[in-house]
Amino acid sequence: MVNEVVASTDSNTELTAEQKGQTRKYLIFKLNDNQYGVPLSEVKEVIGLPPCTFVPGSPEYFLGLINLRGRVISAIDLRSKMGVDSSSRNMKRPAVIITDIGEITLGCVVDSISEVMSIGKDQIDSHLEVKVNGDSEFIKGIARFPDRSMILILDLKHAVDVSDLIRHRAG
Repeated sequence: MVNEVVASTDSNTELTAEQKGQTRKYLIFKLNDNQYGVPLSEVKEVIGLPPCTFVPGSPEYFLGLINLRGRVISAIDLRSKMGVDSSSRNMKRPAVIITDIGEITLGCVVDSISEVMSIGKDQIDSHLEVKVNGDSEFIKGIARFPDRSMILILDLKHAVDVSDLIRHRAG
């Protein structure tokens, strides 16, 4: 038997900002010393970096294949995929963000996971005045705070466009 929870609201009950859709939870991670955030709803899970099996002839950003509880998952270096400088790589606690991109489950390797935090819509500036060279569709905006560094908000599905990887797999 399934237990049901019935929620009732009366006119005196105030909804939280998150319930009103004014905030969302984001997974915050680091590449170099910069912080990035992705909506938590796009993340299936986060794991430590397991051994990767290299696949010859794969794209530069493709790290290889990992075993996730008996399932073979493709792993990519998010730093390389996004063109982030790797000369000062700081991977003391590398992590893999597991996400679904279309029909593919993919592992995105990042330097470290910082936290999960709620960010309000009013804290995100989505109108960037500076245009970045190349394809920057994956940048949703920049979250600004009075007491901490800014966080670049990413659209993970665009950031890890793996159409070239899919072509490679099919070929």
